[in-house]
Formats: sequence, structure tokens, C-alpha cells
Amino acid sequence: MRADMGKVLVERPRLGRRRAESWPGKGYRKQLKRYEDPPQREGIKSSYGHGTKSFNEHLGPLRRFLETNVGRPWNKIYSEICQFVDRGNVVQKHIITHLFQYVVADVILIDGEPCRGQPHYRNYGQSLRTSDYRYQWYVCPKSGLLRASRYVPRKRREPEPPRRVVLNKTQMCLFLNGQWELVTVAPIGPTPPSRIRDVIHKRQIWGHTSPDAEAVRFYGANVYATARRPLSRRELLALPIPIEWLR
Repeated sequence: MRADMGKVLVERPRLGRRRAESWPGKGYRKQLKRYEDPPQREGIKSSYGHGTKSFNEHLGPLRRFLETNVGRPWNKIYSEICQFVDRGNVVQKHIITHLFQYVVADVILIDGEPCRGQPHYRNYGQSLRTSDYRYQWYVCPKSGLLRASRYVPRKRREPEPPRRVVLNKTQMCLFLNGQWELVTVAPIGPTPPSRIRDVIHKRQIWGHTSPDAEAVRFYGANVYATARRPLSRRELLALPIPIEWLR
């Protein structure tokens, strides 16, 4: 390990507002008005962004060091890191915190698979293959060697599209936020008019040569919403909405 690794990891300016700024941050007074009972006392510097500094370590070299030392005894690796990181320095000592965010040192084997071994954690016994992505390495409880966890990311679960009843090419009924709404839609062409916006998703619509996957999943067609309004109970009974959806 490099003798100056401690400096390499922390030689970055800390994140936060510059002291040269002499006025409160944007939206500060509006933010205070949101409180029903605003604070009666406040530090002089707090409204000017002071006290909001955060660490800004450069942790890429640390991760590369761990990757190149897979298969070595963890005790030697940890001793080597502590040798070149000044634990009396608050900023450099913070690196040790990140180290144990990458490496799970307390591991148990369940059916031959490495799992979390911290008994005081709520996820005790959780497989390292499905745990937090930050824990990319672990210490083998049998050999004491550093191993890669071979993390398998969880599949992203897409939200279910709302209940939908299509009335015609330009109108449909959607069940949104606990109520039925009449939504007017228009097709998304390859060159749509400028500055058009989906009123439900509140996003800008751009031209696509292929169908918009999000629009097709949500509306059932390559369209976007131009207008919306809630439906009354009388209107719902007159529309072809399944009766079980109205209960």
C-alpha cells in the first residue's frame, strides 16, 4: 500500500457552501415560513450556510486496493491500512468507517453461503449476495481471507400501471390517487410540437422514432396526457367501468 494513501484518499476540498458568500442561501426565508412554530433562536452562521460542510473523500484507490488484495489474510490488510492512515486525524479516521462499509468483517456461513453475522443488526443472517451493494467484500470466517461477495443486484420492481378504461382514441378513464379521472391524450409523434408536457407525469415530451416505453406501460399506447379532471359519481355510473372497480 502507498505510504501516502491517507492523503490520496482525502486530498479534496470538503463539500459545502463557501465562506465568501455573505447572504443566506436561496429559499431560506421561504423555508422558515413553512414552520408553524419556527425556531426562536438560531446560530448567526447557520443561515449563511456555515456548519453544512461534509466529507469529500476520494475512495476509488481504497476500492482498488481491496480488489487487488482479495485472497490475502484480512488481518494483514487491515494492519497495512491502519499503518498509513492517521487515526488521530478526524478526516483520515473517517476512511476506516468507509472501509467497513465495503468489507463485512463479521460473517457466518449458512448452508455454505456467507451471511451477515452481526447479531445486533436487524438483518442478521442476510445473504451477502442480496444485501446492500456497498458491501462488495467479506472476511471468510474459516480462513480469515478477504473474499469478493459476488453480489447479485435485485431486480427493479416496476410499479403497477393504474386501472384503465379506454373510451376512444383521445379519452380514457384512469384510477389515480384513489379516484377516477377523465384523461385526454394525444399521440407522441417523431417530431412533436415544441414545449409539450405530460400533465400526469409532469415531464417534457420529446420526439421518438420508437414508442415511449413508459407511456405504453402507463397508458397502454404511445400517447401523453394533455388534460385531466376528476369524475363525479353520476359520470362514473354512465361510463363503461366494471362495477367491481367502483366498489
